[in-house]
Amino acid sequence: MTDIDDPSPPAGGPSAGSGGPPRIHRSQIAAILREVADLLELKGENPFRSRAYANGARAIEGMAEDPQDLYEAGTLGEVRGIGPGLVAGIAEIVLTGSLALLAELRAEFPAGVQDLLRIPGLGPKRLRLLIENLQIDSTAALERACREGRVALLPGFGAKSQEKLLQGLSSLQKHGERHLLPAAGAAAQALARHLAAHPAVARVEIAGSLRRSCETIGDLDLLVAVPAGEREAVVDHFLAAPSVLQAIERGATKAAAVVAGGIRADLRLVEASEFAAALLHFTGSKEHNVELRARAKSRGWTLNEYGLHQRQPGADEAEETRFALDSEQAIYAKLGLAWIPPEAREGMGEIDLAAAAAIPELVAYADLRGTLHVHTDWSDGIATLEGMANAAANLGWEYLGIADHSRAAAYARGLDASRVRQQWLEIDAWNAAGRKPFLFKGTECDILGDGALDFDDELLLGFDYVVASVHSRFGLSREAMTARWVRAAAHPCVTFLGHPTGRLLLVREPYELDLEAVLDAARIHGAIPELNANPHRLDLDWRPLRGWLASGGMTSIHPDAHSPHGLSDVAFGIGIARKALAVPAQILNSRPLAEVQAYFADRRQRARELLAR
Repeated sequence: MTDIDDPSPPAGGPSAGSGGPPRIHRSQIAAILREVADLLELKGENPFRSRAYANGARAIEGMAEDPQDLYEAGTLGEVRGIGPGLVAGIAEIVLTGSLALLAELRAEFPAGVQDLLRIPGLGPKRLRLLIENLQIDSTAALERACREGRVALLPGFGAKSQEKLLQGLSSLQKHGERHLLPAAGAAAQALARHLAAHPAVARVEIAGSLRRSCETIGDLDLLVAVPAGEREAVVDHFLAAPSVLQAIERGATKAAAVVAGGIRADLRLVEASEFAAALLHFTGSKEHNVELRARAKSRGWTLNEYGLHQRQPGADEAEETRFALDSEQAIYAKLGLAWIPPEAREGMGEIDLAAAAAIPELVAYADLRGTLHVHTDWSDGIATLEGMANAAANLGWEYLGIADHSRAAAYARGLDASRVRQQWLEIDAWNAAGRKPFLFKGTECDILGDGALDFDDELLLGFDYVVASVHSRFGLSREAMTARWVRAAAHPCVTFLGHPTGRLLLVREPYELDLEAVLDAARIHGAIPELNANPHRLDLDWRPLRGWLASGGMTSIHPDAHSPHGLSDVAFGIGIARKALAVPAQILNSRPLAEVQAYFADRRQRARELLAR
């Protein structure tokens, strides 16, 4: 019987089984459509055609159903944003894993253009100017042109734009070989299921940084238990997986390949008796493993990927005997440690906690009762309020908080006071009819440049809760940005601090900010820094979040969902919360409806009293 450890979100993994044609993940379909949109715009094609592909990518990412299921049912064309022309293109991707149009467009440009399009802040229109005027055909050519000052001389660029391009190039070089959790998780699951189909494979597990729920993933690590005599056949099977693009390495105990999406996958092959130690070794961070080995050594033992060994006095290394330990739990116990969840294995004090049996029962996906930062088509979401509510009901949630953008977010169709009140009527009607889940009235209210909020106090008091977020003027000085956040955190109506550091993983670094000062203000005034579970953000980062929780703080796990499918992103937030050693009592949206209602009511009453002074 094959065992697969699934680190992906309950609704986020690939739907492929071991039989039938391989299924392509929605993220890969969307990536193909988005690249087509960019290349069409770069080529100067009809903007409506380019926009159609971009809208199609967004629709694919946001739909609650699997795109292949809709294609097979003949209903893909009924999805808003996917016209008849796109249905044929998506069908081609579903059936073949690629799109001929994309190959044709790529052939029209230098190979380096794909890398150039990944630079933050460099869109197709501006890239076309660089190609036409400076013959830029690679990241190296762009860096050289920036260093020589030629980009600054182009109309519409200037010195500031040139400096931002250099920063974007630096970010690309830093993060170029890393991948976001959805793509990495889907790729790993597809490989795991493929490996599990081989009759000689007794067990399959996904290890490495993906099992630890790290924010971004470098390589995929897969581990299989297989007898030595069957390993060559299993390696052949691995390298024949539909997603494998190029074999890198093959051997008796290890194989490696590049899979779809440009991700490297490493396969380790071990005996069943070695599996527990190998899983422990290939899951833990370097720091965690060093501490474990030191602990074993202090007891006169040796710990490595093959097992925990004991050497008799006077015996040589060849005479070591391996303890018969068939699980990670057993190895930890032999070392005098409580079980350490994979997410916590980062070498940051967890071994001391395990030695004292002080690692608590961490929060799990099933603990969540709802979520509170969700967008609808009232602003920049792609689904109606009813559609988002029904999707939440399908997840079994008791409540859902609607937090559409405020008026300053004009790019996102932010609501003014009149539209806010219209939305409140729709929410009131839903709740009055007794429909499930219960809907809370929220807002993602912009924090303006000086720290003031985008809505006046009277309107803010009408919401059940307020998510205060920064969406503009990211380039403020550290002092100004800190003052901006501190003022917002002190506002009596602010319930949550939305994605507090503003980072976009692999795209944008956090802005300059004294986070400790902001969290101090949040603690004083009772604001809650959210854990934004969108896999592009995962903000607040788990490291400061761990300190915040350890000091008595609370958080709330929000998907920042703009579609029904996006609700499942809370699972990525669960991984980050577990890395921060969070327990359910520290997560607001693990509380039942009545407790959350009471919490919001108390906050609103406090705000009224403070604002009335």
